[in-house]
Amino acid sequence: MNTRTKSLFRYIFPAVGGLFVTYLYNVVDGIFVGQGVGSAALGAVNIGVPFITFVVAIAAMFPMGGATVVAIRIGRGDKDGANHAFMTAFSLTLILSVILMIIGMVFSQQIVDISGASKLSDEMRKMSTEYLFYYSAFSIPMLMSTCLSVFVRNDGSPTLSFVGMCTGAAANIFLDWLFIFPLRMGVIGAAVASGLGQVFSVLVLLSHFARKKGSLRIKHFSVSLPLMEKICKRGLPEAVSQLTTPVTALCYNLMLAGLIGDIGVSTFSILSFIYSLANAILSGVAQGLQPLWGNCYGKRDTDEMKYFFRCGMIINFILSILIYTILYFFDETVIRIFNQDIELVQTAQAALPLFGLSFIPMALNLIYTAFMFSTKRTTQANAIAICRGIVIKAAAIFCVPILFDVDVIWLAPFMAEVLTFVLAMILTKTTKLVYK
Repeated sequence: MNTRTKSLFRYIFPAVGGLFVTYLYNVVDGIFVGQGVGSAALGAVNIGVPFITFVVAIAAMFPMGGATVVAIRIGRGDKDGANHAFMTAFSLTLILSVILMIIGMVFSQQIVDISGASKLSDEMRKMSTEYLFYYSAFSIPMLMSTCLSVFVRNDGSPTLSFVGMCTGAAANIFLDWLFIFPLRMGVIGAAVASGLGQVFSVLVLLSHFARKKGSLRIKHFSVSLPLMEKICKRGLPEAVSQLTTPVTALCYNLMLAGLIGDIGVSTFSILSFIYSLANAILSGVAQGLQPLWGNCYGKRDTDEMKYFFRCGMIINFILSILIYTILYFFDETVIRIFNQDIELVQTAQAALPLFGLSFIPMALNLIYTAFMFSTKRTTQANAIAICRGIVIKAAAIFCVPILFDVDVIWLAPFMAEVLTFVLAMILTKTTKLVYK
């Protein structure tokens, strides 16, 4: 195995694993809530997903933007500049987490109503509010664990980054079982378990800096507005790309609450949990390649950069086909992991083959977006991310059931991803790589 291939797998595997574990928090909540509390609770957790994933998407701007700047500066040999970028992104994430914690706790009722809870049963609405309130209380460890995992990985410790996220996931699983089954805490227990799991994750990740591993340090730094702007600019495509999850969830919740009711929202809850894990795997490949692309750009090594891009496209395409195949042939088994209700299982079985098709073009779009922003083609990356995550996706979800049958609503994400893929190919072919 040559050096480039070793670097590829050294960064991709921990990134995929770390992001998979991050998304696993909500999925584990869904499994325990669905089995231990009921299908109504499963839908209630999903009502809080748009706000929670919106927070995660916005917060991703700082670590991913900062990581891009750090990778390029390390490639140039500027370690002091890299540390300055790290501390700036770290501080911005911390400030944002405090703000969002306050918003999520104070306005939990209003947020779930906007997300579609006002059209649902009183029981589901009440549980949605409780889940969001307690989940928001842990916004600081939730966002800081994601931030620290990115920088620990970029600072030469991808394995520790993965271990940190796995530690949090293991704690979350145990606490979910403890709070939901023996202690009967319902959705509140699920939210608290997720938050405490993130606390354990942060403690493990902080050990990287406490032991002074790598080049990055947590220390005093000077505030630089131009650097903040650069970090936000570099991280915006990733944030917009991740906005596809809350936008999809919000649009589906609003449409399904009005067209189908509680069973429709509960069905999408299962699909969104499956989607989040698929997205984690496919996004993990793109995020794992980001420091490699950044270093290549800093060294102006175009050939190696293109090699990693081709590898990313091939790996994500194969993974997306594999994921869809598993879901197609084992759909009932996967769905029953979340809930055993016959009506819910049958509805989800009909929807999953259509909904899962979107994973294939999505896999390629994620590589295009990450490659563009890692090589300072931010405008093009933003165009791909905005179309994929917001404009085309929302338009498809709202328009497809109006133009066609209600059941075709599950094909909307696939249509949106295909249109975005065409745009991504056009932008890639018409945009020249320029070193700055």
